[in-house]
Amino acid sequence: MSKLIDLGEREILKQIIPRFAEGAGDDCAIIQISGGHLVVTTDPVPPPAAAAIGRDDDPFWMGWLLVTINVSDLAAAGAVPLGFLAAIECESERTTESFERLLEGIRASCAAAQIAYVGGNLREASRLSAVGTAFGICDSYSPLTRVGAKEGDSIISIGQGGGFWRDALRLLVGKDIGPKDRSPVFKPISQIGFVHCLAREHLVRAAMDNSDGLLPSLNELASKNNLGVVLDLEALTVPGLTAEESGDAARYWLGWGDWNVILAVSPAHEDRLFELANASRASAHRIGRFTTEHPGLVMLQRGSNTALAPRLESERFARDSWMLKGVGEYVRMLKEVPLP
Repeated sequence: MSKLIDLGEREILKQIIPRFAEGAGDDCAIIQISGGHLVVTTDPVPPPAAAAIGRDDDPFWMGWLLVTINVSDLAAAGAVPLGFLAAIECESERTTESFERLLEGIRASCAAAQIAYVGGNLREASRLSAVGTAFGICDSYSPLTRVGAKEGDSIISIGQGGGFWRDALRLLVGKDIGPKDRSPVFKPISQIGFVHCLAREHLVRAAMDNSDGLLPSLNELASKNNLGVVLDLEALTVPGLTAEESGDAARYWLGWGDWNVILAVSPAHEDRLFELANASRASAHRIGRFTTEHPGLVMLQRGSNTALAPRLESERFARDSWMLKGVGEYVRMLKEVPLP
């Protein structure tokens, strides 16, 4: 009898889940309702990077991250946020002050995402954990999915990449990063306030949140659309790098931690997209393109040099997952991944 670890997360989602649930395979579940589509997602919060990397175990960061994880999925669907629920398991001996810090983080993150915190569930457990559920709506337009990209489409990142690993690697060697509430290690920001503007104007063909990392997201989009992806490493710039760090700008983009949304956009719609981004003060970057060459694969390009993208996955139920070995293993993988 096979085990889940023999399949890996992606094959579980492809081979098993669709036999039991409808609509699996996108960032959100989509339910048609009168006047539009209800968009729903649910996700547990992992140990926050604020604690694992930033060495700050304030539950506020856990509450903040719980919301960000879920509303980022809504953003990838192009949904307008409606409501958020949190199911919390907590030790009975935890102080009320600590518990309230968790709730303060949830409330603050909901306020930043302009989504109402409307309740949830609470029960005793041996350790603190939480699962979020977020609801959104696409009223007069269709939700975005991972399928729909065409040959020649531009790949646009909504959100600045690389900031998480710029700060994370500094923290890991004891360097200062400035105020915590301005760092994506502690307060990651989703793109929930902007992507629905693009979806409403039908500017996007396909979309996916890149919570597992840029390379896994591009691999998924390439596979779903049976197209190749060319990622332009020279377009992956990161603000605030030192001269010593600047050579690794592209590398900082590739890993998880930046809660961006990756879009497939027709070149005919690019000008309007960037016009809206400028008006909204949203960060938007053209980072590559879809091609019929190398279907299902991601190619890295730097000038005239190209190379097949290596595996840099955050896949669960996988034998080579860094999650079995800790964040130090992922840092090693990120630093050693070969780039052209």
